[in-house]
Formats: sequence, structure tokens, C-alpha cells
Amino acid sequence: MALDDTADTIFPLPGSIPKAWDPEELRRCGAVETCLRAPFDLEGEVHPVFCNWDMSGDGDAGEGLMLRELHQPLLLASRLLEGAGLPWLSEFLIDDIFGASYPGLPPPARPDSHHGEVDTESDINSICQSRTPAVIVRHHRAAWATPRLVRTWLDATARELRTTLPRCVRWQLDGAMFAAFGWVGYTCRHLLRGGTGGVDSNVDHPDVIRDADAEARRRGVPGRSLTVLVMREYAARLCALRQLGQFGGEEYMLTAFMLAVTVLHELGHAIYWKDLRAANRCMNEPYFGGDLEMELGDSFIASIFGGWTPVPIEHTHDEFRRWGTFERGLAWRQHLTWDFHRTRPRYRAHYSIPVK
Repeated sequence: MALDDTADTIFPLPGSIPKAWDPEELRRCGAVETCLRAPFDLEGEVHPVFCNWDMSGDGDAGEGLMLRELHQPLLLASRLLEGAGLPWLSEFLIDDIFGASYPGLPPPARPDSHHGEVDTESDINSICQSRTPAVIVRHHRAAWATPRLVRTWLDATARELRTTLPRCVRWQLDGAMFAAFGWVGYTCRHLLRGGTGGVDSNVDHPDVIRDADAEARRRGVPGRSLTVLVMREYAARLCALRQLGQFGGEEYMLTAFMLAVTVLHELGHAIYWKDLRAANRCMNEPYFGGDLEMELGDSFIASIFGGWTPVPIEHTHDEFRRWGTFERGLAWRQHLTWDFHRTRPRYRAHYSIPVK
């Protein structure tokens, strides 16, 4: 009888029951409504990879205002990049990740003797996947990765980020994609001309990418030209908060921080897609190391913050799209990886971030 009763009882696993945010608890832990103010006084240079901004489509806020609000977040992104981001990025540059001998490539989809015509979309996808890596191998974890060798990798990556990559990446504020899709950033695999950003039917169309790649090869460009879109609402909100006398306040700090996180997130995509050999009909990215999710941007951010990514505290995704502000605070979300996880939880734990 006891066995029968137990058999009908459902014991929830950890992470299987959702829990709503408690506003009072958030206030007590200092995640919201702290009235804290902080000086925004970072100095130094913005990293060259973040300097190429197309401001021709910035709308009614004015180019000068937008540039002023971008400066401190980009300085923060530069500090995070050089202080903690180089090891992750170097994994894309240590080896030729598209080379025939790269260990992260998947097994061939068909015998090497097959050289016939490709007629179907499934055939195209199959060939693309066989030529692009399935996983980015983590050299830094190898037993033979001596400190001297690691230093060589990091120095080479730092040079690449200051020389070649800035010529491939152009940044642009976009005022449409957040309202339409809820995206705060997007890496487009070709240039958008004349500041007319926006994710429409022609953006990242395979034929558009193919034509842009062909033009790049004719001009001898070292890599694919990318347009990275960042939601305009970031800079607009920072401008509005400054005008309201809330410069340096809680929401201003959180918004500036998330702007820095967003440009770093998109850089995690750009480091892969800059290569002209990255598949342009199969838009999948490789996994990074032991990640359980195919999302290079999140993987890069998690590498900077010890396995966690910052996200807005909202009850629903649609609610954040409606308001588009961070006045309700930020939380850490754990990045899933085989290093620590063997099952995927139905609900992932979030931990609020104190404002200070």
C-alpha cells in the first residue's frame, strides 16, 4: 500500500518549479530602489574594435548626444575585453578553425569522392555543415598549454583585435529591431548601407551575403564586412535619464552596463562570422567547448563573468519588450555547460545583482 501511494506521488526535481521575483526581497538585497549614484569617470581609449560607429541613422536625438552616452559604456566594454575577454576570443585564432585538420570539424557528411551537382537545400546544408566547425576546441585547457605559450596566444589575439577585426566590423544604432523582435543586438553578415539599419527580409539573406562575400574577395578584403546593430533605446534612455537629472543613478548605471554587455555579446558572434568561409546558407554557429547551447555571444559573456550572463529582471519577456528599461534591476543567469551540468533544468535559476 505504501509503495502504491509513493508511486503516484510526483517529486519535483531541483529547478523544475518556477518562482516569481519578490519586489520586497529585491529591495532588501539592494537590487532595486537603492538611490545610489556613482561617478562615470572611466578614462583611457575606447578599444579600436568598438570605434567604427555609423551615426547617420541616429534620428532625432542628435549625433553628439548619442556619442556622449556611448563613450563610458564603450570604455567599460574595452576594459572587460582586455581584462577578461582575450582567452575566449583567442580560441578562434590559435588554429584555422575552417582548416581541413581542425579537430572541431564534424565527420564528413558523404564520401570524399562525391563531387556531383548540389540541387537541394538539404544538400547545401549538408555540405556547409561539413566545412564549418561543430565545436570550438579549448586549447587553454590542454596539458601542454604552458604559460609562455598562452601568453603568445593572448598577445596575438590582442594584435588581431586592434588591427584586422576593426576593419571588418561597423557598429550602428537601430531603432526598429527591439520593438519588432525584442533583440537588443544583432550581427549582420554584410554591410548595411547609408545608416538604413533594420532587420528586414533582405538582411542576412543568403544571396545578399554571397554577393557581399564575392565583392570582398574581389577587393582583397581580409575578412567579411559585418554590420553590428545595437538597439537605439539604450542611448535614447541614457539621454533621457541625463535630461531628468538622473545621470549616474541606479537605472543609468544598469543601462550603461547592459550596453557594454551587449556590444561584447555581439563581438562574440563577430569573431566567428568575420571569416569569409563561415557558412552563409547554414546560419548555425558552432558550440564553444562544452557549452550546452549554440550561442557564442552568451558563451563569451559567461567566460568574462565566471559562467554567468546578466539579464533583466522581468516577469515575462514580452513585459521587457514593452517597457525596454532596466529599472526593475538585473540578475545573473547561469550558462549551461557540460563542465557543471548533465541535465537541462526546466527553469534556470536567476540571482539578483546588487546595484553597487
